Amino acid sequence: MIKTDYYQNLLKRTCKRNNISPRRVRFENIEDLVVIHVKNQLKEGVDLESFKILNFILQTVVHFNIKFNQQLYYYPGGNRLDRVAVTFEKDDYVLLNKKIEEGDV
Repeated sequence: MIKTDYYQNLLKRTCKRNNISPRRVRFENIEDLVVIHVKNQLKEGVDLESFKILNFILQTVVHFNIKFNQQLYYYPGGNRLDRVAVTFEKDDYVLLNKKIEEGDV
């Protein structure tokens, strides 16, 4: 179990620093998974803030060599993107938090 979620704090602070609402990012624990949802705000295309958030997630996760999956969710009956979900195995997410706690940034 994660006592302090360093990655969530880091991501939310990064959003605030870049004038992006931290509510755009939602964390969810589902059994042995941790899912980060990034909500798209545009009716057509993908908004720049979503790209910035996803770019930060990808840069940090790849830097730490952590495994993840990425899934796009569309609104029914169209090509409008609703959100992007980045999914981690709980063990990988705990490892990510440990690396951040130890200052491996």
